[in-house]
Amino acid sequence: MPGPGLQRRLRNECHSQASREARLWLPSKHAEPPAAQGAHQRHPRLGLGWARALRIQRSAAQVGRTTLAAALLLGVQVSARAQSSIEAATDALRSGDPQGAVEIATGILEGGGDQRAGALWIRALARERTGDLSGAADDLAALARSLPENPRVLMALGGAKFKLGDARGAIEAFDAAAAADPELDPHLWQRGIAHYYAGRFRDGARQFEVHRSVNPQDVENSVWHFLCVAATEGLEVARDGLMPVRTDSRVPMAEILRLFAAEADPDEVFEAAEGNGPGAALYAHLYVGLYHEAAGDEMLAGEHMARAVALRLEHHYMWHVARVHDTLRNAK
Repeated sequence: MPGPGLQRRLRNECHSQASREARLWLPSKHAEPPAAQGAHQRHPRLGLGWARALRIQRSAAQVGRTTLAAALLLGVQVSARAQSSIEAATDALRSGDPQGAVEIATGILEGGGDQRAGALWIRALARERTGDLSGAADDLAALARSLPENPRVLMALGGAKFKLGDARGAIEAFDAAAAADPELDPHLWQRGIAHYYAGRFRDGARQFEVHRSVNPQDVENSVWHFLCVAATEGLEVARDGLMPVRTDSRVPMAEILRLFAAEADPDEVFEAAEGNGPGAALYAHLYVGLYHEAAGDEMLAGEHMARAVALRLEHHYMWHVARVHDTLRNAK
């Protein structure tokens, strides 16, 4: 979901595999972390200023040490020897060998010592990369037990649980993250999506309403709010309350908003997305599918979700939303 925040700047400035490895530790895919309000403000739990965190992340991306930087951002202290081992696992992950990274991290964990938290974090990243979502969630759950008030760990755990189709478990983890750092609360759009799939539509609507206060120009936020309202109050009420958005420039977001406003049809969404890459196609099929679900056409909704899943954009959180949707609806 869009916004002018830290992740977008990192993505624009560090077009490397290493920068992509950082997605899991950021509290939101796009929104500015709440502690970033001032250049030198420090996070109350981590004791690490966001300006310094950003410098660490940039430097780490340049030398391929993103995962190590993530460990530092978690507040984990590691010895020089442990750092060397963690860097070896990071290098394996960065070079496209996630299974090798899993094996190195497992060896670190079996050896004990002061590198356990960093190794769990790396192994969670690597396991997700291999498709072992359950293993990644297990590692993050273990890390959360060690760092029970660390909002970054709890956010990652929530995302991992959601990717397993455990919407209620995801909400529990996101709630814990908000309890650990109340300033995160309006940024938790992921929790709103989990609310939708847990059938907690009013809670979801409230989450998207408050998210608008920190991310007002986001078509996806408007659409998810629409979906939550439609599920409890009907399409007309949802359409009357559709949140306006003026400056979401992503393709085909303008057409998606018009679709939910009953000012466009699905063909216009697909025409806008055509030729703009798999990301645009993912958004088109995901949101046209959700539009059909809101309208009560489960067959068309299922067809478009299946097409979204077939794009295999495993690095994209919204691809996982499409996959979870497809899995949960087919299980009924």
